[in-house]
Amino acid sequence: MGRIQSIQSFSTFDGPGSRCVVFLQGCPMGCIFCHNPESWDFNSGEELDAQTLLRRLGRFRPFLSNPGLTVSGGEPLAQPQFTLELIGRAKTQGWHVAVDTSGWGPLEPFREITQAADLVIFSIKHPLTPMRLAPGSNLQNTLTNWRTLATLKIPVWLRYVLIPGWSDEPESLQTLGVIANELPNLERLEVLPFNNLAKDKWLKMGKESPIFNGAQRKVTEEQILRAEQLTAWRRPNYSSE
Repeated sequence: MGRIQSIQSFSTFDGPGSRCVVFLQGCPMGCIFCHNPESWDFNSGEELDAQTLLRRLGRFRPFLSNPGLTVSGGEPLAQPQFTLELIGRAKTQGWHVAVDTSGWGPLEPFREITQAADLVIFSIKHPLTPMRLAPGSNLQNTLTNWRTLATLKIPVWLRYVLIPGWSDEPESLQTLGVIANELPNLERLEVLPFNNLAKDKWLKMGKESPIFNGAQRKVTEEQILRAEQLTAWRRPNYSSE
């Protein structure tokens, strides 16, 4: 059984093509810029087995040209057995499966789950001081799991949220580029702009964050382009075949 926070029937952001997204319940990271803080609690959500969940997802499949499924959260690695079963069953039914993870968790479950997927979307919080943004993170653990991906024949996307005053330092972006260039199977490095859309959620839940307090932190297209330039990442010639 797994705990499910929510299901998104259609997305073009969470992997290639059009796909469903399953947000699993429970996350140990505690990111102070999280847009899904209601997913943190490990005891909330709806309990479902993988087969029932896939039957529910089947309702949306006719609307997807090439059916894709992204397992997100929360943190999928926090429910390793369920996540692994869901991936396996989904792939036998012809779904293209992506796992969206922060890189949290023990190495062996991480390796087993990511190797079973068709795509890994790795959302690094900060390449130097992640605990400022995610109190539950561990940089060494994150980097160990990240470097493990280089040994797997699976495409990887790396995502990084640009937050003015928090994650936009030149040295951080340059380090992000160094980390990205370690991975020969990295297909994309996406620098994403932070926005304040989750502020009302935080207020409603009685949570406080220095990032959501005060004036809105706007990120311009010029800032995104500059950040991408600072990473100095160059996509390698990679094939998963």
